Amino acid sequence: MLKTFLCKIEDTRRKQGKRYELEYILLFSILAILSGATSYRKIAKFIKVRYEILNEIFKLNWKRRPAYTTVRDIIQNTSGAELEKSFREYSQELAKSERKKQVISGDGKVLRGSFDHFKDQKAVQILSAFLNDSHLILAHEEIEAKTNEIPMIQKLMTELGLSEAIFTLDAIHCQKKTLEIAKETGNKVIVQVKGNQKTLRNDCQLIAQTTTPSEVYQEPMTKTRNRLESRNVEVFIAPNFTDNEKWTLVKAVIKVDRYRRVFDTKTKSWKNSDETSFYISTIILSAEEFCQAIRNHWGIENRNHYVRDVTLGEDKSRIRINPLIFAKLRSFALNILRFNNVLNVSLELYNNALDFNNILNYKAIF
Repeated sequence: MLKTFLCKIEDTRRKQGKRYELEYILLFSILAILSGATSYRKIAKFIKVRYEILNEIFKLNWKRRPAYTTVRDIIQNTSGAELEKSFREYSQELAKSERKKQVISGDGKVLRGSFDHFKDQKAVQILSAFLNDSHLILAHEEIEAKTNEIPMIQKLMTELGLSEAIFTLDAIHCQKKTLEIAKETGNKVIVQVKGNQKTLRNDCQLIAQTTTPSEVYQEPMTKTRNRLESRNVEVFIAPNFTDNEKWTLVKAVIKVDRYRRVFDTKTKSWKNSDETSFYISTIILSAEEFCQAIRNHWGIENRNHYVRDVTLGEDKSRIRINPLIFAKLRSFALNILRFNNVLNVSLELYNNALDFNNILNYKAIF
């Protein structure tokens, strides 16, 4: 199955240079990442160690194993646009089992090790679209040096071709144009109100103070390690704003009160850490659904960014030439793990390194 999508990527190398098929190098790179590989050298080592079983499955008959420099050159010269197109098609196939109401988080991330001071190259930034329920990554978009996340999420909304999806976004995306593009593409938006948008935020505060909420939801207290946390969500329908013409697409204002008690191990006492946030939405949901969508938005940080940086070694990676290609290969691997309901990614990579058959039994590879 995976190879079918990788075969669609155009190989721009000249005929004499095609000793190793592009789709196999990319496929084996993904399998290597699933075994814990974090560099070109480790991918080449994986191919060398697992060559007999790979040859048996794929009938390679290579005269010799590729050196790490060969693997590196092939991957670095792969078309980023072609790989992204293949990735999006593959991810959409995996996401077919997702419930009808898709909730998608959008957030940016820096590939910290991709900077190159010698070439005056800053670290590359990438924006990802992340399915909250299945934890699948749907797409990426590079954030160019002279821009930011705002036009990139607008571009993704248009290119993904989704309808009736709900995009949950952080405060930087609280823009009229973002709401308009969501409507044009048939999608909805829940976005946090920025602190520096004083008029809009004051309007939200006034609405919460002077209007009776249409619905209230009190989230049960949850305990994680040394922290107790709960949320109270109030929904205000058909709000009026100072600039109604600008925010005509907004159908609801959501007030979220977060209550936290954090245990300080030094003083042996509990400390309160409470905050109130406001969100605007172009869709009307129940207070509980709003609470779930807003809370799950940060799953992109915990289940994508953190796992990539700490477990898959993205934060430490010093790949500086075309680093997005390797980042997208990590996304292929991570999506396979999520599709197979893997919760502990670190332990699963260790299991895969010990037993290659564990990978061969995954759904969505063959």
